[in-house]
Amino acid sequence: MNAQDSPATAEVPDTPATPPSEAARELHQPAWRGHATTHANLVLEGGAMRGQFTAGVLDFFMDKKLFCERVIGVSAGALCGYNYVAGEDGRTCYLNTKYCTDWRYLSMQSFVRTGNACGREFAFDEIPNRLEPFNYAAFDESPMRLVTVASNLVTGEADYHEFADSLADLPYLIASSSMPLVSRTVEVDGKPLLDGGTCDSVPLTYSLLTGARKHIVVLTQAADYVKGPNKLMALLRQRYHDYPYYLERLHLRHYEYNRLYRALPRLHDEGRIFVLRPPEPVTVSSMEKDADKLFALYEQGYATAALSWDALVRYLEA
Repeated sequence: MNAQDSPATAEVPDTPATPPSEAARELHQPAWRGHATTHANLVLEGGAMRGQFTAGVLDFFMDKKLFCERVIGVSAGALCGYNYVAGEDGRTCYLNTKYCTDWRYLSMQSFVRTGNACGREFAFDEIPNRLEPFNYAAFDESPMRLVTVASNLVTGEADYHEFADSLADLPYLIASSSMPLVSRTVEVDGKPLLDGGTCDSVPLTYSLLTGARKHIVVLTQAADYVKGPNKLMALLRQRYHDYPYYLERLHLRHYEYNRLYRALPRLHDEGRIFVLRPPEPVTVSSMEKDADKLFALYEQGYATAALSWDALVRYLEA
């Protein structure tokens, strides 16, 4: 059985059901307007609502007019990166805190009703095209470039996609943030894709292979975090039995993740990369409904970036 035959697979349209209005394109002047980019890659880990930490870091960067040439994002990191490339300062935190209690945004109720915990029609159409208009033109005109990371179920490898158009490439953003078990598979260009966290949680190797000299890595777990084996492997094997290579990556993910997390501090200390991460264990859940907790994590990200700013500037100028 191929991905198109599976009831868990959803064909994602190339464009939203309702095209954005022209007025929406001019609502927000992008933060990058009139500022040069920095010759650096920005690597953004996922983590669902833990992405609030990343949102705080990126808003501080925009306040300081730090705009990296290439942004490589996974899952929630890709969503944060999408807003950052468009210069939409404050947008990620605003949406997460405003809609965290709306079942259509991110919830198990959305999964039961639609097959997707992250409501695709609501999050990727209703919000950006009507409720909270997104400046698509600012994304397309941006001097920065976004690369999203998804997991290819057939090959069991990460799928890296560089955006050329904010709307035409939107299915890759949806795929990158489609968590296994609670999302329908996204079929894009003949590839069955899901959340990129399975195959490349922190795409540092990809970033290094681009040839860039500087790499800023934003993590969403504290230094003492250790990922354990996936407790839902029995369900995952049942759901994705047609994809043995993907199942192998799910089974081994915690080994790969913990090995990379151990290596990152050493690479930071050697001056090869610059790491920003929460200073303490994150208690925000994947589908957090407490807006105060979400905003506190955002503030923590902003403060962490502020405290690290001088050291980051020295790293970038070295």
